[in-house]
Amino acid sequence: MGGTLSLVGRTREMHALEVMLAEAENEGTALLLQGDPGVGKTALLDAVSVRARKNGLRVVRVVGVESEQELAFSALHQLLHPLLDHAAGLPAFQSAVLEQVLSIREGSDPGRFAISAAALALLQAASRAQPLSVVVDDVHWIDRSSAEVLTFMSRRLSGCRAAFVMATRGGSNGYLDLSGIRVLDVGPLPASDALLLLDSSHPDLAEPTRRRLLEEAEGNALALVELPGQLTPAQRDGVDALPVNLPLSSRLESVFADRIRKLDAVTRFTLLLTALDGQRPGNLRDVRAGVVQANQQWDDGMLEAGERTDLIRVDHLAEQITFRHPLVRSCVVHMSPVGHRRTAHRALAEIMRQQPERRAWHLAHAADEPDETVAVELTLAAERTQARGGAAEAVVAYRRAAELSQDPAERARRLDKAAFAAGVAGLLETAEELAGAQTAETLRSATTAAYVQFHRDGDMDTVFRILLPVMEAAPRSTTAEDQEAFDDAFYVLLNAAVWGGRPELWPGVYGVVDRVSEAARMCFDCVADPARTAHDVRERLDRVTATLSPSTPLWRVNWLIYTAMYLDCFTYYDGVWRDLVGADAYDSLRFAVVARTHEAFMRGDWDRTVAVAAHGIADATVHDYNLIHVVFTYGLAMVASGRGDEEALRTYCETIAAWAEPRRALLLMSAVNETRARAAVGRGDFEEAYQLASEMTPAGELPSHFPHYQRFFLDLVESAMRTGRQAEARAHVDAGRRARIDTISPHLEVILAAAAAIVAPDEQAGELYEAALAIPDACVWTYDYARIRLLYGEWLRRRREYKAARGQLSAALDLFEQRLRAPLWAQRARSELRAAGVGVGVPQAGKAAAMSAQERRIAELAARGLSNKEIGRKLNISPRTAGAHLYRVFPKLGITSRAALRDALRTFDEARSA
Repeated sequence: MGGTLSLVGRTREMHALEVMLAEAENEGTALLLQGDPGVGKTALLDAVSVRARKNGLRVVRVVGVESEQELAFSALHQLLHPLLDHAAGLPAFQSAVLEQVLSIREGSDPGRFAISAAALALLQAASRAQPLSVVVDDVHWIDRSSAEVLTFMSRRLSGCRAAFVMATRGGSNGYLDLSGIRVLDVGPLPASDALLLLDSSHPDLAEPTRRRLLEEAEGNALALVELPGQLTPAQRDGVDALPVNLPLSSRLESVFADRIRKLDAVTRFTLLLTALDGQRPGNLRDVRAGVVQANQQWDDGMLEAGERTDLIRVDHLAEQITFRHPLVRSCVVHMSPVGHRRTAHRALAEIMRQQPERRAWHLAHAADEPDETVAVELTLAAERTQARGGAAEAVVAYRRAAELSQDPAERARRLDKAAFAAGVAGLLETAEELAGAQTAETLRSATTAAYVQFHRDGDMDTVFRILLPVMEAAPRSTTAEDQEAFDDAFYVLLNAAVWGGRPELWPGVYGVVDRVSEAARMCFDCVADPARTAHDVRERLDRVTATLSPSTPLWRVNWLIYTAMYLDCFTYYDGVWRDLVGADAYDSLRFAVVARTHEAFMRGDWDRTVAVAAHGIADATVHDYNLIHVVFTYGLAMVASGRGDEEALRTYCETIAAWAEPRRALLLMSAVNETRARAAVGRGDFEEAYQLASEMTPAGELPSHFPHYQRFFLDLVESAMRTGRQAEARAHVDAGRRARIDTISPHLEVILAAAAAIVAPDEQAGELYEAALAIPDACVWTYDYARIRLLYGEWLRRRREYKAARGQLSAALDLFEQRLRAPLWAQRARSELRAAGVGVGVPQAGKAAAMSAQERRIAELAARGLSNKEIGRKLNISPRTAGAHLYRVFPKLGITSRAALRDALRTFDEARSA
């Protein structure tokens, strides 16, 4: 349907596409064409490609292929490969991710986010050189992994000069998530346009034939163009009656079927090989070799016959065969006997020994009975696919491998692997189905079933009913595979106990904890009852980190992430673990996203908290990770509470309570009290804050098996002091001292020191406030650090030490206003400054940009000659983060190198003082 004829009646659609192309020269945009087969979507894509080239855009074509749906990233390969010459300008780790996805290099499991971000970065780099038009046809056939990356990219095209134009069958968008993507419905042609198209393409039809064809086509452009060509001259002239009516899809396939039947057997087999091999560049070589492998005679004339019948196109320069329409490919496969299909798959498998994944799948399709050799190859292919981040495709491969297994034990093992991969991919219903398919319950199947109950349903009691008896009955084993399986089971059990937060859950956990690995035991000591057992965990975490390597089982890293999050030191290890384990594998861990959300809040990067949590909620929603959804909502509630956004906080707390209360998830329920108490302190309602905090952590008590006690600590102490409950406040500080919580983590050291200053008598308070501020790297914890400055400034102002008070209060105001954007806290600091004799308003434009406390600290250390690595170790951050902060400082100081830092800081301070 080439040329202008195909665009009859498509003025509206072409206008929308032309607007997109114009916008793409400045800003990216995405559009999905949706309509029935044959309605003209491909013609529109062809037209927009031609127009894009005329407008100076580079066109990249992608076509979904049904037979490649099981091959992870097969469609993404079509998009990225032509753009690889721009990968040289990307960061090394992103280039490595792209090379791994394209099977250029081997590696461990890349995370979907890392793959998506790398693909987007490549697209942005290419668009900077020349605007792009990315044209994607047959979206409904695209593999799941590619579709998820395309969804990610199509939602983030701002700042990227690219027009994404995609097409899919109506009601079948495959794995592409349409949320946020503009959809343009391509409907049947109106009667007048259908008549114009029919008369333009077949001008000599008899009137009865024209009327009948218009009725049969129902505005379908492909039918209008194709059907008349299949009629006999007598039928076209109205002498003979037309064929009996058939459903539209069957009628269109019958058009292609007639052409296919006219070909000889070898040519039809050649088209079958093409259909099964995919339409990628270079497929002509494989098809030719496949024909020979099947003991058929190759003849170039076969391709000419296919082109003459308008079934295929052949690009001899690219050595590529493509079908003129997807229906041709489907028709070729459906018309081929099962035996012929198996022969074709076997031939393709023989010539693809250097492509193990494709070979394994062809062997699997060729097999008509269990075959352990094929099952082994397909299992290895599944493992490689999962290592690249294609967990969803790995599920399909493991399942087929199980079907081909001759050994029942191997079949069960492969189903376990399929269930586990389904859980990793977020396919919780599939994971549950596979786990339930086992005839005998295994530890792995029980873990998968419990994992689904935990993440989807939040049913902690069912988790224990499923998992604990199997764990208790499991024989002790020293093999690495069995230890890993037991640790995975313990991970789900421990999480259920932690988030359940109920005393009756813990005895079962204690009953099996002596059988877990050191990493799992370390995590248990950190999160189960940290006030009593977490004091040496940081040193143990360092020791375990030293043992990591790319061969470390990926799930073992979850223990480290979990531990570091509750020590508030995840940021320091984040980059280290990624480098040791491998960035691609590391970034696939969902719990790392949870940890980043938590740590961003604790370190005062609240905008990042919101951004990461929003991304996590989107992912959790798609994959039915309902508990994780609520955990990310908790992250949003923390920011809302710190910023005093009462309306948002109310909404988040209602969401948390509605989910957690009926499930008796008490730790999640405590998040409601925690965030409301924080908000109450911010607005000065100390009585409410005390009631909320003391309900969770009674004054003078650090409840057992409540890992969030530290999140209430400072709010309880301050609200107790401000409501006349000095004895309760001091009792709580004494409890913290007895428990030596300041030795657990640097953050807890700052919290306890601040609380001690709040409850101290006046003759000691000043010294204790100074001591709290002097704790190494106290400024890392921006919210707590700003709060200490505010409290100290208030104390100094009450003692009429106005000059010193102004210094502390100004620093607090700067942090609350500029870094945290917490208006209620900023107003408290502003009110105290006015009381100290300083008029404070909104900062004026044109003044020098202020440095955050973290930036100031990093600049001072760099001015003393410390390297980024030394700064990172000292401040508990990665060297990369230290460098990023430092280079944000340079333009604020008007310098371009470290050598000028010392003098620039002095000048900066003098200017601010003046």
